Amino acid sequence: MKQTGIVDRFEGEFVVVEVGEQMVNFPRADAPAMLCEGMVVYIKDGRIAGIDELETQRMENDMRRRFERILGKQTDE
Repeated sequence: MKQTGIVDRFEGEFVVVEVGEQMVNFPRADAPAMLCEGMVVYIKDGRIAGIDELETQRMENDMRRRFERILGKQTDE
């Protein structure tokens, strides 16, 4: 079973990923080239195996709706 995590930040040669309640460092050189903070990633065999694009987009949409509500703006829905 693949684990998932959320990219928290980049620190030098490492990608710091929130996996559950832990922060885990992965070598930046082994990570996908288009990786950005906030993306949901698959973790397999102790490395970042890929990006979960659907879950990343879902989280981005959810955050956008939350900010729009806070700012009192209408959403697309």
